[in-house]
Amino acid sequence: MTTLLLILAVSFLIALFFLLFYIFYFTKKTKWETEDFKDDESILPEGKRGEARTCPICAARFEHGESVKSKVFPPTGRYDRLLHIHGCPFCLEGQRRRKCPVCHGELSAKDYLVARIWVRPGKSHVHVQGCVRCLIAKK
Repeated sequence: MTTLLLILAVSFLIALFFLLFYIFYFTKKTKWETEDFKDDESILPEGKRGEARTCPICAARFEHGESVKSKVFPPTGRYDRLLHIHGCPFCLEGQRRRKCPVCHGELSAKDYLVARIWVRPGKSHVHVQGCVRCLIAKK
């Protein structure tokens, strides 16, 4: 009888351990998904435009798995492709100010950046030419 109680107690402790592990590991939200951080722009990580894993519109640094929403078009030349960069989740939802890195003008939620992308084996290079407004002004 005592052996059975010991086995039940150990199995209960193991089940409790796995339940707590599941709760803390798999249901944990990142700090950017919690309500405390959504409205405070100063808490979002700031980077420099042009750095890797940084939004070129609002300069937010990305965590693993986050990326910029963009459209890549078929090749126009031999090496490069046209790219429209719409922004990251932070600036598309209105949490950060959207600014063109070329003309430094304010961008609305519908505006996007025009860029060229060169895809090389193992690496790609993106050159931002400007927003729609400053490209029209250059012509």
